[in-house]
Amino acid sequence: MPINFERIMAIGAHPDDIELGCFGTLAKFRNSGSEVAFVVLTYGGVNGDKETRKKEAEESAALLSAKCYFGGLNDTEIPEGNPTIKIIEDAINDFKPTAIFINSKNDTHQDHRNAANAAISASRFVPTVIFYQTPSSNRSFTPQFFVDITDTIKIKLESTKIHSSQGDNVYMADRAIEGLSEFLGLQIYRSSRYFEGFEIHQIII
Repeated sequence: MPINFERIMAIGAHPDDIELGCFGTLAKFRNSGSEVAFVVLTYGGVNGDKETRKKEAEESAALLSAKCYFGGLNDTEIPEGNPTIKIIEDAINDFKPTAIFINSKNDTHQDHRNAANAAISASRFVPTVIFYQTPSSNRSFTPQFFVDITDTIKIKLESTKIHSSQGDNVYMADRAIEGLSEFLGLQIYRSSRYFEGFEIHQIII
């Protein structure tokens, strides 16, 4: 029996987290008929104009026809308890996901760690909960689940380009995104292929 990715909810602390961490995987399963929703907990106001960043998130979500929920929390100040848990729970109750993708706890950014902890509490009844990798993930990030995104790397790059307000950050460059995806492939002896890697919180089949 395959993992149930029928309805995937991707949660990001900031407007570009989902695109950097798991957009290729979301596109792969969207192409196979999965429904997708985004939960963006902040507008990323510390590193850009809130309205601009909100619009960028909406435009990238539209590439997958994904419903987009916004938490409106303060950038760099996401708490791991409420109201974060309540925001995620409300989105879960509305979208009813069968799988959740979320920032890893193994991360140097406090918003990412706290978002992950809040999501674990909020998603306790969701069968599949996995953590994706972002440029701020620390050296303890250890993927156990790999998804071949060779066929969707182009739309992943398209999604990150939409976040043009963040274009000066080195990790937004195509070469950085492709480099990490290719390195993940080399870790599992799949040369000339692109991958996204995930840590597993739970998979219930």
